[in-house]
Amino acid sequence: MQLHQLKTFVRVVESGSLTRAAMQLALTQPAVTKQLAVLEQELECKLLWRRGRRLHLTPAGELLYGYARRITALVDQAADAVATLERPGHGTVRLGAVSMVSTTVLPRVLAYFGRHYPAVQVHVESGEVQDSVDRVLAHEVDLAVVTVPIVHPRLVSLPLAEDRVVLVAAPAIAAHWPKPLPLARLADLGFISYQTPSRFRSFVDGMLERQGVLLRVKMEFNSHEGVRSMVRLGLGAAFMPHSVVEEDLRAGTLAVIPVEQLAPMTRVTSLILPVDGHGHPALTALLDSFATVFPLAAEALPAWVRR
Repeated sequence: MQLHQLKTFVRVVESGSLTRAAMQLALTQPAVTKQLAVLEQELECKLLWRRGRRLHLTPAGELLYGYARRITALVDQAADAVATLERPGHGTVRLGAVSMVSTTVLPRVLAYFGRHYPAVQVHVESGEVQDSVDRVLAHEVDLAVVTVPIVHPRLVSLPLAEDRVVLVAAPAIAAHWPKPLPLARLADLGFISYQTPSRFRSFVDGMLERQGVLLRVKMEFNSHEGVRSMVRLGLGAAFMPHSVVEEDLRAGTLAVIPVEQLAPMTRVTSLILPVDGHGHPALTALLDSFATVFPLAAEALPAWVRR
């Protein structure tokens, strides 16, 4: 197997088309087809099959794709690391992030980092928690910021900051309810909630169920913005991360409803790194920026970062 064949295979899978992959790689379609044919001949198996206009992976193709993603990502990282050594203060860092922290946690860190290391490029890949975990495991990103601690034998999870979960409503709605609201009356509120199976929805539902509370959900959305917009319109209440509604609370467009005897709900924003990663100056500089902006425990960093 040759590296260029693996890169072509990955591009075909991710673009879903031989034609699009050829355009992205600046190759002809026959050249792409030939590379795939040679790869299948060397492996003595089919990697792709076609149904209509769509390409699908065979079981062997699924297996190879996982390896090929990691191999090509590691090669790119190796090139970046060598280039960084040759050009101090330059380089590239690939950062994964859950969508929420892309607009709350990251701006603070990247603003500091950009002031001190203006020549380093940071590529941010946003997605759900599992997307970020998968990218770190596949070495497609150097590190990732997620909204929950991650327990995995191949990852190190470092706490950055606590994010309280608060019950919010439009001020006019909140004014109608007693403060604090008796826990038993939570079921009387109509709730705007997150779609299942989001991790945040599971976290909140699990905490409430332990206290014998079942919410009456009126609407569900798959984003913080969707939930927040409906709550601001006065269509219901919602449990939301404080970091998401902080500006609304300051502006008075949302109000917190304290709940009597409700156990505190707090999520820990965490930084995840591979146990077996490879440090380079640009990455170390970004980690230093995280440590400056947030209470990152330096002694918890894996050995490869400290080298």
